Amino acid sequence: MAALCSRRVGTISNARRVLRRQLQQRGGGVVISSSSAKPSLPPTDVSPIDDMVTKWERKEPASTPPPPNALPPKATFGAVLKASQMKANMKTDTLFVLGIAAGALIGFGALLMNNVGGSSPALMAANPGACNFLKGAVGLPTGLFMVVMTGAELFTGNVMVMLSGLLAKTVQTADLVRNWVVSYAGNLVGSLLLACIATVGQVPTAAITKVAATKAALPFTVCVAKGLMCNWLVCLAVWGAMASNTVAGKAAAIFLPISAFIALGLEHSVANMFLLPCGKMMGADVTWKQIFANNILPVTIGNVLGAAVFVAGIHYFAYGRE
Repeated sequence: MAALCSRRVGTISNARRVLRRQLQQRGGGVVISSSSAKPSLPPTDVSPIDDMVTKWERKEPASTPPPPNALPPKATFGAVLKASQMKANMKTDTLFVLGIAAGALIGFGALLMNNVGGSSPALMAANPGACNFLKGAVGLPTGLFMVVMTGAELFTGNVMVMLSGLLAKTVQTADLVRNWVVSYAGNLVGSLLLACIATVGQVPTAAITKVAATKAALPFTVCVAKGLMCNWLVCLAVWGAMASNTVAGKAAAIFLPISAFIALGLEHSVANMFLLPCGKMMGADVTWKQIFANNILPVTIGNVLGAAVFVAGIHYFAYGRE
């Protein structure tokens, strides 16, 4: 043991002599005494070497600038393309289950809209504008926010994402078709499932029967036009949520376009997958043929056109051709 300690002391002394010689050659102000473990520093000066060593010993992390609150438009389009690749690589069963989740979450938003703004007949009679704003503010923004935050697969948003990827050649046609078909089917299952549960629980108000009857009676072309404008706004909400780096920013980006489309009385295919079947289950005088042929089909066509032309198409033309 004594021999081992002696060897260690000799090694430390040699290291000190080498360090003292190197510092003197460099003109450093540190002098290490062999009889003292602490360096003797000039009283009025701090060696740059000492300063560097002190910072290293503290292991101070390098300061990095915080990320921006939102991506610029071109970078957002890049994020959309990355999302299209992720969706293309997603397993089919995962895509379907997340589609079910999205349909149910949008259904919750539609149910909330019906039970709050849609169930305020006195306000609608006295101030239709305020009632429409209430319906827009309370309901579907909540549904889409939950979809975005949980990573659920919503058909109407996927139209924009996958078509952007197809235009930019980051995904194949087969990837787009699989995503659209599976997410649409999952949305339908989730919407119908929630409609059944809500009806059994007697959650919807009677106003939902009038909503279902009114929507089922709309002309085909009106549904297409309202569906087009609706998904133009919905996809801009998804775009804004992808651009934002904060939860509050995502919420604001979703709230503004979604509340606008509801206040304007536009048509969303997945929301209608809940509202019309739930209205029928609650006693609305509509048939399943009217629900799908008169409303959901033309609204879906309009939703695809709105996302394809006015969001995916415009932004690919502006940012994706380079």
